[in-house]
Amino acid sequence: MYALLHLMVARPAQSFAEAFNVRARDGGWGSFCDPVLAFETPGLTTVLALWREKAGTRAVPSRSDFSLRALKEFLQDIAIYERVPAGSGPRYRVRLMGTAFAETMGDLTGKFLDDAVPEPFLQRWYAALDAAFEACAPLRFVARSNTFNKSFLIAEYFQAPLLDDSGEATLVLAASHFGAGGPG
Repeated sequence: MYALLHLMVARPAQSFAEAFNVRARDGGWGSFCDPVLAFETPGLTTVLALWREKAGTRAVPSRSDFSLRALKEFLQDIAIYERVPAGSGPRYRVRLMGTAFAETMGDLTGKFLDDAVPEPFLQRWYAALDAAFEACAPLRFVARSNTFNKSFLIAEYFQAPLLDDSGEATLVLAASHFGAGGPG
């Protein structure tokens, strides 16, 4: 695992963000990845600081570092995704989804994304989650919401990998802010 993380960290998050942005532009997704982490939403800056604090000297913090108490201030805006190996490629299951997330996206807790998200939007979800794993670092995303009756929303997201109990990077911590006029 350490060798994998070392190789992933050696390539700057910028290149993963650029690859995502090319896919987003070509796919007409209305999404942008910013590896500079210039969050406009103060709460997302605080989540980033917490992620870095919990990582300490490690490349990636563990899920166990993020107790409900540690996340209490942000719990409504948090989602945790689990990358699950499957025959045709990895799948993502929603392990936790806060109420603000669920109000906009629908409560997907316990569901696999490919069972709950329509195909036109699934590629965008997978690409953003994959980018967080591949960058092995926090990323900032800004995206138009393509959900039922809420396409007017713009979301700002924090996404970063987490280690599971066995020390493998199989989880993504996400935090969001949804607004009508954009993040902020």
